[in-house]
Amino acid sequence: MKVHGPYKRQDGRQIVIVVEDDGSKRTISYPKWLLELQLGRRLDPDLETVDHIDSNFENNSLENLRIMPRNEHSREDTRRVKHVKFNCAWCQKEFERSPRLIRDKARKNKAGPFCSRTCAGKYSRKLQLKLIDKFDSQPVIDSEYYKKKYVKAFCTIISSDLLIDFLCDVWDE
Repeated sequence: MKVHGPYKRQDGRQIVIVVEDDGSKRTISYPKWLLELQLGRRLDPDLETVDHIDSNFENNSLENLRIMPRNEHSREDTRRVKHVKFNCAWCQKEFERSPRLIRDKARKNKAGPFCSRTCAGKYSRKLQLKLIDKFDSQPVIDSEYYKKKYVKAFCTIISSDLLIDFLCDVWDE
């Protein structure tokens, strides 16, 4: 087996090219390669992935890398949009909505925001019958993002002659 790299991709992440003894080649991430060497086996690409504990993909030290189930990693490490609270322009009921939905309608100069299609329909009907004046268009709101990443790692304390393992809780924001 021969390994070329690590090489840096345009996004800053590192990869290696592994040439197997039979001549086949595969390109994998450098941190994944490091953990495969450490474990002495290939990671299952459908079930396992590598996570950077400190979320810094340039920090490829073995202490910063851990193997996680793919579904758990995507649940914790996916960037999500914070919903924003609004009052319905028709019924004044408070509701939450993604800023993207509001922003798209604001760019189309639509009135609102409305909590439901029913309220939007009531507003449109009254407007068509000229029973009310047109409401102001929706505000343009920027999106804020967050990650659910909550790191639980086993930490070791050496005190006197005791070796104690316990669960460390660290928030990554």
